[in-house]
Amino acid sequence: MSVQTLAWTVLVVQLFLIALISLAWWLLGSGVAAYSALVGGGIYWVPQLLYSWIGSARKADDLNVGLVLWDIYCGAGAKLVATLVLFGVTFKFLEVQHVPMFVTYGLALCSQWIISLTLNNRY
Repeated sequence: MSVQTLAWTVLVVQLFLIALISLAWWLLGSGVAAYSALVGGGIYWVPQLLYSWIGSARKADDLNVGLVLWDIYCGAGAKLVATLVLFGVTFKFLEVQHVPMFVTYGLALCSQWIISLTLNNRY
């Protein structure tokens, strides 16, 4: 499985997982809890999308170690800044319940490792 295919597959699976967790919060809690869970999942998913997009934008014929490392550092920096901005915007402008938001964020974060190890049979 190529790196690009793995990255986009992980993103799709994570989006599905975030939707399922939000549905569970809606069924067991309230609409506000489900909304908060979607926000928490989005705070993780949008920067991860940005990281995957930056990291996989280079064509296969342009690959060398320095350029790949540059893309990884740029993607990680963009992901960090986007995560901080999204948390800041959420706390400043949105009314959310913190428990559903952080639980969904944490589950999406942990799912990154589990899904990557499951889909990538090299480990």
